[in-house]
Order: sequence, then structure tokens, then C-alpha cells
Amino acid sequence: MKFGARILKTGIAISLALFIAQLCHSPSPSLAGISAIFAVQPSIYRSYLEILKRGQGNIIGAAIAIGFGLYIGNDFILIGVASIICVALLIQFKLESTIGLALVTLVIVMDSPTNDFLMIALTRFGTIMLGLVAAFIVNLIFLPPKYEETLFQFIYSTNDEIMRWIKLNLRHAADFPLLKKDMKWMQKQIKQMTSYYELYQEERTFLRRTRVSKSRKIAIYRQMILCSQKGYELLKILHRYENDFLQLPPDKQEVIRWQIDYLTDTHEQLLLTYIDKVSVDLHYAEKHLAQDPQDLMRLFLNEMKVIDKEDDDEGIDQYHLMRIIACVFAYQETVDYLEKLMHSFKLRHNKDNKIDIDVHE
Repeated sequence: MKFGARILKTGIAISLALFIAQLCHSPSPSLAGISAIFAVQPSIYRSYLEILKRGQGNIIGAAIAIGFGLYIGNDFILIGVASIICVALLIQFKLESTIGLALVTLVIVMDSPTNDFLMIALTRFGTIMLGLVAAFIVNLIFLPPKYEETLFQFIYSTNDEIMRWIKLNLRHAADFPLLKKDMKWMQKQIKQMTSYYELYQEERTFLRRTRVSKSRKIAIYRQMILCSQKGYELLKILHRYENDFLQLPPDKQEVIRWQIDYLTDTHEQLLLTYIDKVSVDLHYAEKHLAQDPQDLMRLFLNEMKVIDKEDDDEGIDQYHLMRIIACVFAYQETVDYLEKLMHSFKLRHNKDNKIDIDVHE
């Protein structure tokens, strides 16, 4: 089991909610602890959105509960009817994520004693809202997340594994069972880095200069993830159509191998350039970004014509060969664009964009 900051923050939020509720002499401090459990989020921005949504959901639940308790009744059948109405309203207002806590609020408020019902109901509602506020305070103060560093670590480690397997596969040195297992791991890593990218994107900045820098970083990270996805797709295609690749003439195999090696090396260099492990070319020019794909395309089109003329029975499938070529070009386009973004980021805005990240090997 992985023990993370969110687990620790949940415990702190519950303790803080109980402490504040007792400090305010609430008759039911445990309600604050229960609501704090629902409100802990992985980022400050999400916590802010969550407290707004759950606050609205709780107000709807409490309003229905108080209305039923004052004017209709609060027996067990009416609590069920009120719950149905509450859920219907929350769905109508697109607050589905708040249904759980809103129903807890409704049941607790409607279960208040009939003597002095309104005062007890409002006290319980206020205690529940107190738990939401306590969770938000914990998210704001304790253990602020460093999603940029975590995101880059995920990108770097995943790309390192993808590039290693691509090179092994091109040289027919891959262990297939191990590669299949690692490909499942790569899929999970790419999904995880997408989640961290969304968390990093949601982080708010207040200084204008920082906002501009952050927007450029977001564009770079988005392209990094796209490069990872295209690299993974290339690895999958090379693994799937390895027999077709092996049936190509050795010189054609070498051309593919050279082009892919060039792309993987460039990709790795760009990642290291981002964290200032590789210096930026001060004489950079965008027109010199990448190898011209037209020559490579002509070469393979000619090769397919040769295969078609020979009409041999060696089993070389033009469609499979074209799938490999398409993945190489797709990977090249993403790496090329990442290179454009990286050089613009490093050369034109270098003073505002110092990156303090170290990679874990």
C-alpha cells in the first residue's frame, strides 16, 4: 500500500474538523469529521471547487430536510421521499458528485428531535459545513503538492522505458513476455501522467509573469505526453509487425532503424534540455528542426513498388509496412513540434523559466 500525502491530509482534516467543532461546543462534533472525509482533494483548486459544490449540495439537502421537518414530518417514510427529491434536484443541477454527503446531511437534519427542531437542524448543518471548511484549510496549508516535478518524473521514466524497448525491438533483442508485461505498465504510466498533467494544469498562479511561464509549460507538458503516446504506439506496432520488418532487405531495415534511433535520441535530449541537463543550441533555427520526411517516404514507396513487381511469396505485407511508416512519421511530427516549443521556451524566455527538477534513475 502506498502511503501518500492525501492519506495524511485526510487524517489531519478529520482531526482539525473535530477540534474546531469541539471548540465551538457543537453537540455532534463527529458530523464535522464525517464531512471532512468527503472534501479532501489532491489539489488546492479542486478543493476549492469541491467545497463550492458540496456546499451547494448540503444547502439543498438541508433546505429539503428543514422544509419536511417543519411542515410535513420526519418519519422514516418521509425521509425516504425527501431523499428521492433531493437526489432528483442534485441531478438536475448537475451536482451528482455531492449526492452522498447531501443525503447524509438530509438524514441527520431530518432525524433531529421535534422539540426545538429548527435550532438543532441548523446546528447540525453548520457542523457539517464546518468539516468542509476544515478540509479546505488543510488542503491550503499542509503539504502543498508539487505536481510539476511528479509529472516530469512520470514522463521521463516512462519515455526511458519506451525508448529502451524500441531500440531492443529494432535489434531483435527483446524478451517478448517481459515486453508484453512492460507494455501494460507503460499504458498505466501514460494514464497516470495524464492525471498529473490535469492536476498541474489546474494549479492557479497569481503573478502575471508566472502565469505566462505556466501557460508555456502546460503546452510543453501536453506535447511531452503526446510524444510518449506516439512512442508507445510505435513500440506496439514494431512489436506486432516484427516479422514483416525482418523480411525487408537489410539496407531498408537499417534506414528505418537509423530514423527511429534519431527520433528517440532527439526525444531523450529534449527531455534533458528541459531540466537544463543539456545546453540549448544558441544558433538554433526552426527550419533546421528535423530530418525531411519526404525522402524517407519516397524510399518506402519505391520499396513497396518493388515488392509489388516481384510478387514474391515471402509474406511481406504492404499494409503492415505502411503501418510502421505511419507510426514513424506520427512520432517524428510530435517530436519535431516538441523541439519547436522547447527551443522557444528556453531561448526566448530563459530568465523566467528556470526548471528545478532532477530525474531519478
